[in-house]
Amino acid sequence: MKAIVLASGSAANATYIEIGNSKILIDCGLSYRQLVYRLKEKNKDLNELDAVFITHEHADHVAGLRVLAKNHKMKIVLSEGTYNALDKRYYGDIDNDLFMIVKENETLELFDFKVLPFAIYHDAAQPLGYRFIENNRSLVYVTDTGYFPIKQYENLRNADCYIIESNHEVEMLLESSRPWQLKRRILDDQGHLSNDDSANLLLNLAGENTKYIVLAHLSRECNLEHLALNAYKRAFYDQGVDISLYKLIAAKQNEPSEEIIIE
Repeated sequence: MKAIVLASGSAANATYIEIGNSKILIDCGLSYRQLVYRLKEKNKDLNELDAVFITHEHADHVAGLRVLAKNHKMKIVLSEGTYNALDKRYYGDIDNDLFMIVKENETLELFDFKVLPFAIYHDAAQPLGYRFIENNRSLVYVTDTGYFPIKQYENLRNADCYIIESNHEVEMLLESSRPWQLKRRILDDQGHLSNDDSANLLLNLAGENTKYIVLAHLSRECNLEHLALNAYKRAFYDQGVDISLYKLIAAKQNEPSEEIIIE
C-alpha cells in the first residue's frame, strides 16, 4: 500500500492511494490541472485511477470532481447524504452510473481491497471517513470532524497509517480576526479537530502496527506546522509514549507529501 497527500488544507484536499492493484483518490478538491500536475510530479498517472472516495460535499473536497468525472469514467464512492447534497446545477451532468452509495460501518469489497466507511462529525450532510484494508495492512483517513466518539475507537485502532485532521491551534483561532460565528463553528462538535484534540485521539488509536501519522487539513490562518507537530510530541511524551516509534508528517496545502510506503 502506498499513499501521497497531494493537497491538504482549507483551500483544497486530495490524497492518492495505491492499494493492491488499484489506484484511488480520496476527495478531489484540486482543479483538474493541479491534480494532473501533482500526480505527474510524483510519477503517477491520472489515467490509471479506478475510483474517487468523497468524504463530504464542501467545495475544498469536490471542486475538481465534475471535470475529473467527465474526463475519466471512474467510480465515485460517497454516502447517500453527500450524493443528495451535491449541487446538481454543477454536478448534475455527471453520469449517474458512476456513483456508488456506501453506508456507515458496513465493510465492502471493492476491486481487490476492503473499505470500512465510518461517520465523522462535521457541518455537512453525511460526511464519512474511511479505513482501507489490504490483507493485514490498513490506512485510516479522517479529516473535517469536530470530535470522535469513543464507541468508534475499536474499529479504527492499530492502523498502519493515519491521515488525520490537526486543523487549528485554539489560541491562534481565538485571537484571529475571524468572525466569532466562524470561530464557534470551527470549535463546535461539528467543526474541526484542534492540534491537541487530534493528538489525544491518536493516542487512543495508534497501536503496534502503526508506523505513519500524517497531520492533515492544517489551517493557513490559525495553525503552524511546528505547533501541530509539537502538540503531538507533547501529548505522547506526557503519556509516556515514544513518538519516535512513528513517522510524523505534516501535510501541506501547496505541495504533495512524500510517498508513504506501507509494507
